[in-house]
Amino acid sequence: MENILEIKKLNLFFDKYQALYNVDLTLKKGVMEALVGESGCGKSTIAGIISAKNRGFTGEITIGGVPLSQVKETDLMRHVVLVRHNSYLFKGTVEENLRMAKSDATEAEMNAVLEKVNLLGFLQTQDGLQTKLLEKAGNLSGGQCQRLAIARALLRDSAVYIFDEAASNIDVESEELIMDVIHQLARTKTVLLISHRLANVVNSDQIYFLKDGEIK
Repeated sequence: MENILEIKKLNLFFDKYQALYNVDLTLKKGVMEALVGESGCGKSTIAGIISAKNRGFTGEITIGGVPLSQVKETDLMRHVVLVRHNSYLFKGTVEENLRMAKSDATEAEMNAVLEKVNLLGFLQTQDGLQTKLLEKAGNLSGGQCQRLAIARALLRDSAVYIFDEAASNIDVESEELIMDVIHQLARTKTVLLISHRLANVVNSDQIYFLKDGEIK
C-alpha cells in the first residue's frame, strides 16, 4: 500500500448538525503536512475518520489509491497510527506496552525508539524495559508518558502517522523533542500534524487551516 492519503469532498453530520463541509486534503510521503485550527473546529473529527473511529461520512477517502471502505480494519490499524495527546498506557512494564505495537520486537529495536524520544537514559536508571508502570503510567510525568506513547508508535513502523495535539499540555523540553521527532518522521512517512497552536506547525511544508468544519 502506497502511503499517500487523499480526502475529497468530506462531509459529516452529527444528527442535524453538520461538522465538516467539503474538506479536501492530500497527504504525501516525505512532506510535513499540518492541520491547524481552534478547539472544536473539527480537527480531531478528521483524525478519527482517517483512523476509522468515526463513521457515517460522505465523500471519498483513499489510502494508496484504495478506498477507505475497502481497507480491512486490521490492515488499517497496521498502516495508520493515531497518536493523541492522551494516548493510553497500560499497567505493566515498559516492554509490555511497547510490544503492543510490535509483538516480536527485539530488545535493540525497543531501545532504539526509546532513545529517539530521549527516554532510554531515564529508564536505564530504573529497571530498563522491565520498569513497571502504574495504570495510565501514573508514575511517569506527562511528558514522559507522551514520549513513551510516541516510541510505541514509532516501533509499529506504519505508513501513515496522525499526531493529534501530541505535544499539548506537557513540559517545554518534551514538547520540543516530540516536535523534532515528528519532523524527522515526516521525511520518510506520511504525517499529519494536528494542532490548535500555529507556533507548532509553522515549519510544516503545507498548512491546512480549518475553521467551523471548513478548510479556509
